[in-house]
Amino acid sequence: MKYAFALCLASAPLAAQVPDPGTPPPPLTLRALFDSVAATHPLVRAAQSRTRAAQGSRITAGALGNPVLSYQVDRMPLASGQPSSGDDREIMTTVTFPLEAFYQRWPRVQAADAIVRAAQADADLARQRIALEAADSYYRTAFAQVGVSTARDLLAWLDTLVAYNRARVEEGAAAEADLVRAELERDRAAADATMQEVELARARATLAAFLGEPRRSALATVMMSNRPLALAGDAGAAFITPPALDRRPDVRAARSRADASRAGVTTERALIVRQFGATIGAKRMAGNTSLVAGLSIPLPLVDVNRGQIRRASAERDAALFDLAAAERAASADLAGAQDVARLLTARTELLTAGRNGGFLARAEEARRIALGAYREGAVPLLTVLDAARAWGDARATFYRTLYAQHQSVLVLLAAQGIDLFTHVPATAEPVAPNR
Repeated sequence: MKYAFALCLASAPLAAQVPDPGTPPPPLTLRALFDSVAATHPLVRAAQSRTRAAQGSRITAGALGNPVLSYQVDRMPLASGQPSSGDDREIMTTVTFPLEAFYQRWPRVQAADAIVRAAQADADLARQRIALEAADSYYRTAFAQVGVSTARDLLAWLDTLVAYNRARVEEGAAAEADLVRAELERDRAAADATMQEVELARARATLAAFLGEPRRSALATVMMSNRPLALAGDAGAAFITPPALDRRPDVRAARSRADASRAGVTTERALIVRQFGATIGAKRMAGNTSLVAGLSIPLPLVDVNRGQIRRASAERDAALFDLAAAERAASADLAGAQDVARLLTARTELLTAGRNGGFLARAEEARRIALGAYREGAVPLLTVLDAARAWGDARATFYRTLYAQHQSVLVLLAAQGIDLFTHVPATAEPVAPNR
């Protein structure tokens, strides 16, 4: 019995594919998983909210100060005093406009813009991290499905072997020891099938955390391909270049924080002169009205902001060191991701395109030949059981390597700063889904 898996890249969200809550959901695709995570996962939405919060701070940084209106009356009579004529009063109305915003606003806006860019990069980084975690859970579920299908296939195969040996023992054509050994192996395979089902249940539960309907998602099956993902386009090119680093969210966030720290130093230097304003108004006294104008500027005899300038300069230096460390780590991550993807791609291509129909076909053929030879009396039972175990190990090795290759391609795309939610790679050829 053979099993095939398909990677379906349909763009319809998972929720739209589940019309009846009483029936199991259709097989889950990687595209549907990413669509669901992007639309409903709380951590993705939290990262978007933090970006909006940074944008709100940007609005505040660009706001100008409000003018101050003053109204002053001199020579007002007291309650116990003698009344005075209106001509004796002095009335002055002035408006003071703060001017420090005109030379402090620009560095504040620069810093706020950089913080917004850093928040957006952090949101992209969170999206990439959640996408990789969701993909890891997806492939873990896929491998658990392979384990269950392999264990059930092996159990059914051993049942036929036990029935064959029982018939031979009843006919007196075989020793009972072979029947006992076959039954023992069958029972071991049954226990292993149960453990594989347990692992599948755990994997599905983990996968359900990334979907919007945990109860239905706990029954979901995933669709996979028995072919490696293609290393095409940017994924197959040399990518340790400035454009590739510029796309990485962690590098973009570090650069934006460095820009914000530079602007912070400029802002602190501009705060040396504070409460700078211009006043204009009118004064009425003895029936005459005159214009009042003035300019207020503090004398910076003592630099009260020296400590803040030193702090901002140190934070700028720290941000630049963080940027250098982020770029160094990103380059190493890119190189490692490319090497891993190429090695696994080369190995899976050999496994799927080898002689005699590929790795799995040869394992199946070895099991079939061993069983045929055993029925003809050419080999002992242990040879047949060893071939059966080798078949199961071959399937586990094949799909473990294949899914590792799929994940390595996704990691490579993420290392290049490519959004996994919009760039899901496809396999070379579609195949039928697992049942």
